[in-house]
Amino acid sequence: MVILSGISDFLNSIPGWLSSFITALIGAVIGGLFTLRGVDREANITRAEAKKESLELQLSVLKGIKGEVSTVISLYNKRMRAHIDSIEPGKMLRINFPVGDDNFIFYEQNAKIIAKLNDAARDSIINIYTYARSLIQTFKANNQLVVEYEKILFDMADNNKNKAMYEGLRAVKTDVMVGYAQGIKNIDAELRDVINEGFNVIDQEIAALQVKLTNLEP
Repeated sequence: MVILSGISDFLNSIPGWLSSFITALIGAVIGGLFTLRGVDREANITRAEAKKESLELQLSVLKGIKGEVSTVISLYNKRMRAHIDSIEPGKMLRINFPVGDDNFIFYEQNAKIIAKLNDAARDSIINIYTYARSLIQTFKANNQLVVEYEKILFDMADNNKNKAMYEGLRAVKTDVMVGYAQGIKNIDAELRDVINEGFNVIDQEIAALQVKLTNLEP
């Protein structure tokens, strides 16, 4: 109060125009300080909101990846689990399993966000889809072999054709198909291990992101 009283006495003792100028200058300085504080507060809020959006987006993508992989594997199990389990050494897989090219739409649409995840989560996701694609390509090759094998059997039924030659073709094709069948079974097992390990890493990252989001809340 004493300071304010002194300032008031000083302003009253000087010419009016000078008093008005000083008053305006003081007001501008004080107003500028409050403006700067307001701008800084808004910047902090903006950064916090951007951080929250980034964490929520990563969380959504991780959950989406788990959902896509779980759905695809569930469908695959319904159609092929029994056939894969029945593959024995020296046996072919004479099942044509149709697979398309757009099996992982969510993964492909969110590749840029996946690239920004932490190393463990990102690498686990890439590993899952790499093994899945390897299995798909092996199935596609086996599908073609099945078609070729069936054609050989059909041609063998034609009495006018060289049966000895077709017996040789069937033997060669059988060896190739046996190799692919074992390959499918091995990749199938490897994929399941990779998915289990990957889901554990993804679950850990989901939990970590949820903690970060909770800590951001005021």
